[in-house]
Amino acid sequence: MKKLDLIDRKILYELDLNARTPATRIAKKLRQSRERVNYRINNLVKKEIIRKFVTMINPAKLGYSIYKMFFKFQNMTKEKEQEAINWLVNNDYIYWVASAKGRWDLNITIFARNINHFEEIMSQFIAEFGEYILEQEFNTTLEVGIMSKDWLLPEIKLLSKIVYVGGEISDSKIDKTDVEILRILANNVRISAIDLAEKIGTTQKVVLYRIKQLEEKQIILGYTTSLNLEKLSVQFFKATVNFNIMAKSIKKRVIEYCRSSPNIGFLIFCVGSWPLELESIVKDNKEFYEVMDKFREAFPEMKGYDTIIFPKEYKFDWMPLCYKATK
Repeated sequence: MKKLDLIDRKILYELDLNARTPATRIAKKLRQSRERVNYRINNLVKKEIIRKFVTMINPAKLGYSIYKMFFKFQNMTKEKEQEAINWLVNNDYIYWVASAKGRWDLNITIFARNINHFEEIMSQFIAEFGEYILEQEFNTTLEVGIMSKDWLLPEIKLLSKIVYVGGEISDSKIDKTDVEILRILANNVRISAIDLAEKIGTTQKVVLYRIKQLEEKQIILGYTTSLNLEKLSVQFFKATVNFNIMAKSIKKRVIEYCRSSPNIGFLIFCVGSWPLELESIVKDNKEFYEVMDKFREAFPEMKGYDTIIFPKEYKFDWMPLCYKATK
């Protein structure tokens, strides 16, 4: 964070809230020139601080549930580990793959139609690499709260905005044009409607109308940035948190607490060995433990938690190839 001045961090925060916001609007809000803001955005991309501009797409609105797997390996060479990672990265249904430190060695997120479909996907992986798996854990994600990146502006007291992914499963019908728009927007939010239309062989008017429809159907939940945390000298920690029961009253308190805790980037409600995961962006493990100590003080009914650090991300794609036209 020391590498960025306040203007850069404010620009990143505005892009986090809506990565499609024109530079002219950001410039007006920050009292900077449009040229200066454009220069800074391009520089943040050039320095690889901004990895990509992404669209948050809700798999639940396209008929998919979210599942997670955690793996601990045994007797696995570096070559075989890379082979396993490549298998996962190239799978059409896997959204996220990251190496882990702590209890687990690898964490993945899968989009599947139902539990039987999930089992079918993972049984193929187990058939290939099962002899190297010492331990594994599975859970079903009910809802993911994606918090605004308030950790970018620690000097300003902010109340986090939350975008929720998941929820009730429905199958909104999308056609080939919708799929093509989503596939491009997923990792290239700031592309112009004109350029997007040219890429898929349609008109700007059609593109803008379809994007508006996808937003209204809550297939598109928002637009944000994927940042290179290593370049910012911060780290990504997960805590798998145990409660006896995640009652509605506790859930409500957890949400309100996280909204006022700038280092918490994601809160995940799930069904499995634990009901809650908290993902934090912190400068080091000391700050992470401070975050969790405060959380424990606020929630004495919490039984405990396990810690996972994610040193490397291999795949992160809001639009994996599983999505097909359904009409």
